[in-house]
Amino acid sequence: MLMDIHIHTVYSDGRDGVERVLRAAELKGLDAIAITDHDTLQGYWKALRLESRLTVIPGYELKTDAGHILILGVEELPRLRRPLIYEEVIDWSRERGGLSILAHPAVGRLKLNRWRCHPPDVVEALNAAYPLRMMIRIGLKVAGELGVPAAAGSDAHRALDVGNAYMELEGENLDVDDILEALRRGRHRIGGGVSPLPVRLRSGVGYIASLIRGSLPPLRAKPYRRP
Repeated sequence: MLMDIHIHTVYSDGRDGVERVLRAAELKGLDAIAITDHDTLQGYWKALRLESRLTVIPGYELKTDAGHILILGVEELPRLRRPLIYEEVIDWSRERGGLSILAHPAVGRLKLNRWRCHPPDVVEALNAAYPLRMMIRIGLKVAGELGVPAAAGSDAHRALDVGNAYMELEGENLDVDDILEALRRGRHRIGGGVSPLPVRLRSGVGYIASLIRGSLPPLRAKPYRRP
């Protein structure tokens, strides 16, 4: 079973509609996807109304004070104070049976101390939109440091890029709960690679901007203090 769990549509900062995303995923031979628009489930609800052979997993992406988090398997958004506190989001997701994935950890400020103290369920080690391939090694290292499974996602903002990075799960016709449990236990393999150079260059613009702002210091972080 092949799946891509990091996809954006026009409901956030993606270029294409849900219909095109579904068709692209089917043409690439995927069996399941998660539409993970920023702060909304609209893409997921739209996908459920369309005819498709794909298993569509509830999902969205949240920006916290310690990195971006993908939440899978929860059909509601957290009503937490803003800015979102990383630890509170992880706890909120687990209380509802969701799967938390630390997205593209090699981009932005590394928060290893906080991630170690409060690890997510999974780390997205391979993000196909990474501007530099060496970032995959950083992602794998973070997953190893935290002792959680490493995942892959396309982070597609165009339908054309869906499935550039994916995961392979054993079994067929798995339902959403089966998929989440397999990812949580690391019963999957990572496949694919980075997207074509022009796509990565666009992602690189944001990465360079973060470097200019000084958001990639050495691997240290301020201690987390509960409010």
